[in-house]
Amino acid sequence: MTGEVELNDLVVSKLLGHDLEKYKALFPHVCAAIQLNNAGVSLIRGDNVQFIYNDARNRDPLSRVIPVELIKGGVLKYDKEKYREMLLEGAETVLGYFGFDRNAYGDHISKRNRDWRRALYVERQIDIDIERM
Repeated sequence: MTGEVELNDLVVSKLLGHDLEKYKALFPHVCAAIQLNNAGVSLIRGDNVQFIYNDARNRDPLSRVIPVELIKGGVLKYDKEKYREMLLEGAETVLGYFGFDRNAYGDHISKRNRDWRRALYVERQIDIDIERM
C-alpha cells in the first residue's frame, strides 16, 4: 500500500482460452489482449496475456488494465485497492480453514470480526491452560 513494490510483483498472467473474437465478455485478460491487438500484436488461443490492474473500477473496461508490453518507462499507477483485495482473497482461501476472514482487515471491524478474534483468543487461552496442567 506504500507503493514500494516491484513491477514484476504486480503482473497477472492469464491464458487466452479462445480466439479473441470469440469472447463475449470483457474480462481483464481479454481487455489487455484487445489493447495489444490494437497496438499491432496478434494473439491467438493459448497465448499468455500479462497485465497490471491500473484502475479496476473504471467505467471503461479497457481502461481497467494495462498490458505489460505497453508500459512505458518505470513509473506506473496501479490500483492498490484491487491488489489488496486479491491478496486478502488468496489469504482467505488458504487460511479460511483456520478461521481467517478477510473482512477483519477492512476499514471497520464488524461484530462478526470481533467474535472471530474473541473465539481465537479463548481457544488460545484454553490451550495454554491445558499445557499448564
